[in-house]
Amino acid sequence: MSVGIDQIWLNRKGDGYDGFQKAYGYKFGEVHPMQIGLVYDAVAANKMDAVLGYSTDGRINSYDLKLLKDDKHFFPPYDASAVATDAILKKHPQLKPIISKLNGKISLKTMQELNYKVDNNLEEPEVVAKQFLEQHNYFEGSAD
Repeated sequence: MSVGIDQIWLNRKGDGYDGFQKAYGYKFGEVHPMQIGLVYDAVAANKMDAVLGYSTDGRINSYDLKLLKDDKHFFPPYDASAVATDAILKKHPQLKPIISKLNGKISLKTMQELNYKVDNNLEEPEVVAKQFLEQHNYFEGSAD
């Protein structure tokens, strides 16, 4: 099986290719490290049998790809988290509840849909993000 992977994943410790082989008990016939943006084009052009992608990537839908289930829970969750330094929160304590409003609010499916708008529909990331926040009343009660 010929597989295209993110070149960083090949040598990454822990949740990289070596760990994947050990966890799942097999390795691919041909591994082609490349930039993540190229893996989707490669599989679409039938140059790869499968690719390693990111579960939140909008290009999964653009290329009509199927996510395989990680039934061994090898990959850790890569959930987005809002972060701020202690210094900025001490200086502006009113930011903490505003920043934390999104914690746990964006599912994998939602993130993939938002990324699809950017990757496939070529919408500006700032516009997509603002529309999402407005649709979910994020700015209510805050002095945006």
